[in-house]
Amino acid sequence: MRSIQTMKEYIKTFNDEKLLNEFDLYRSIDDKQVNEVVYQQLIEYELYERRLLDHKLIEDSYEMEYAQ
Repeated sequence: MRSIQTMKEYIKTFNDEKLLNEFDLYRSIDDKQVNEVVYQQLIEYELYERRLLDHKLIEDSYEMEYAQ
């Protein structure tokens, strides 16, 4: 597993679209290993830093509510 600092730097290179796609991917994994949980948390933190996390969570909630 890469060091957390290396992973943070790698995630910072993602454009917004790739970051949001990675967020969706890691949220959809049911049985996560420790490194996947850490990676997901780093993605969430980067989304938060870019002020995209709240928007994404609201969007996902809206889609789930109206998709039924």
